[in-house]
Amino acid sequence: MAKTISDDDKTDFDETRRLLYMALLVKRTKRYNLGGTLVNALRHHHAVNLSAGEIMDHVVGMFNDSDDPDDEHRAWVQQQIDRITAELGE
Repeated sequence: MAKTISDDDKTDFDETRRLLYMALLVKRTKRYNLGGTLVNALRHHHAVNLSAGEIMDHVVGMFNDSDDPDDEHRAWVQQQIDRITAELGE
């Protein structure tokens, strides 16, 4: 798809995309606001090599699953935290 926005519009478009992710999540979790924000950030700002749908599955799965530290969704989220922390050199 060809770029049709100016650099000044990027923030508005990013926010609109975040809101659209929230709309997709509203029936899947009560935490759709946090979920939409995480999906948008991970998919578009942190180079995660998963589709938005796959990221949504992990985020919603983490919200809905038990506190089991071995849960695959929690483990995936922890991997993202570890990866970002390493990128920051902390």
